[in-house]
Amino acid sequence: MIRTRVLTEGECNFAFPIDDRIFLGEGLFETLRVEEAKPCCAYLHWQRLTDSARKLDIPFDLSFEHWLEHLLHKIKQDNLYHGGIKAILSGGSAPRGLAARGQVSQLAFQAFNYSIETHPQRLVSASWLRDGTNPIYQVKSINYLEAILARRQAIAAVADDALFFNLQQHATETTCANLFVIHDNCLLTPPVTDGVLPGITRSRLLQCSKQQGINCMEVSVTKTMLKEADALFVTNSLQGIRPISSLDDIVFAVDHPLLNQLSSSLRFENESDQNAIA
Repeated sequence: MIRTRVLTEGECNFAFPIDDRIFLGEGLFETLRVEEAKPCCAYLHWQRLTDSARKLDIPFDLSFEHWLEHLLHKIKQDNLYHGGIKAILSGGSAPRGLAARGQVSQLAFQAFNYSIETHPQRLVSASWLRDGTNPIYQVKSINYLEAILARRQAIAAVADDALFFNLQQHATETTCANLFVIHDNCLLTPPVTDGVLPGITRSRLLQCSKQQGINCMEVSVTKTMLKEADALFVTNSLQGIRPISSLDDIVFAVDHPLLNQLSSSLRFENESDQNAIA
């Protein structure tokens, strides 16, 4: 029995059925970077989507081979060389009721052009605290209303993005990226248990840092640690690494040697990943 239905190009131009669970916020998505007409980290994105769907009990039975096939087809169809692809998995149609479950999920792909922004970001602290035990923060949910509100507040404060803190006053992540702190040539990032999305670039960066002998730790990041940091940067799949120039009234260096080293490592990994795709 098919449990995941991939929408065709024509179907993607129409809205999901009104009884789809996506209208209750029950859905997931992945955003993949496309370089030289090939999707970056396709397997890692498929793996996270599979794991997240299992956590939310959303049907998802697409194999990695078919996942990659659909990605490559979309890239070719849209003649995309550099940019991104957004894959949206809905909870599927279901009867009314919060606890109802869809039996057949729907998967749609959207290709888009994207240019990497290189200027450092200015952050402000979000005006409310998050509960780090909320399981929603550990999956890439389509419910982005909190991020939208925080981003708009940041822009109104003449900043680029907002940094969230949890109830323990530990820094977690921005509206669309994972946080990293550089202190005494040590790399620090908040643990997933603080209310953080297990980012693809985050996990790759932790892995390649260990391989290169860079001291890196997943540890709760306090406001004191932020004030004493040598540098801050954020990561996501589209942007890669992006330095932070300021957080509220704290100013950071944007040319720390580790930033260039880590950026070069990610570029090398991307090239290796691309070469593995026929």
